[in-house]
Amino acid sequence: MSWDHEGIPRPPARRRRRRRGSALAGVFNTLVVAGVVTAGVVAWHPAYELADLTGLIGVEQERLTPAPARLAGEGSFTFGMTQPGSSDPVGYDPCQEIEIVINPVGAPQRYAELVDTAVARTSAATGLTLRVVGETDDRNFTRRGPGDPVLVAWANEDEAPELTGDIAGIGGSTALQRMGHAKYVSGIVVIDLDVPFWNRGHASAQVIMDHEFGHLVGLGHVADRGELMNATPTRDSYGPGDLEGLAELGNITCG
Repeated sequence: MSWDHEGIPRPPARRRRRRRGSALAGVFNTLVVAGVVTAGVVAWHPAYELADLTGLIGVEQERLTPAPARLAGEGSFTFGMTQPGSSDPVGYDPCQEIEIVINPVGAPQRYAELVDTAVARTSAATGLTLRVVGETDDRNFTRRGPGDPVLVAWANEDEAPELTGDIAGIGGSTALQRMGHAKYVSGIVVIDLDVPFWNRGHASAQVIMDHEFGHLVGLGHVADRGELMNATPTRDSYGPGDLEGLAELGNITCG
């Protein structure tokens, strides 16, 4: 699914191609297709009033953690969304904590470990502060706005139609636009509980969770089989292009 609201271009937003990264053949018994969903853009929201006031009185925001070093990798990456009229990515505000809640209904064993590992790996690569704050019974997958935590859940195609067919997971975020600039404010990661790979080992499940967290913070798919953000990943960690793109997303200006 793609959206084109308020002048925000559809993915793929940007792509850099260098030498193909090496794929880790034989990691999985089967290849798994993973999908991306980027929620619609909200043109204005009262939550921005405080940000406007802060800017007017000269209060500067500070990053919660240092920006990651920009990497000159040899792989490929794309952004799920770019700023209007620009190749700059849309991402999360690095001066704000990204809260995450888990709905464990239908989740496999060790689901908390899956999420914690994806949070740690994505936080390390972006410098963003992602934090699991608890569990919830919330199952609103369609749109999440300012003040809503990121929701991680398991579902099937009856509840999340985007999971129809070979799609093993969906991930993405809602972009809020103000004064020609967009940023992500909340999002979802939803894993297909009907996909048979769950009984083939924790490593396969972790790959899908990490892949969807890449979508959550702003990466799109790539054709390069040497990257985790390939639609049918054959590696078990972020590749060189993935890491370069994640570092770029972590270097977005506050506000």
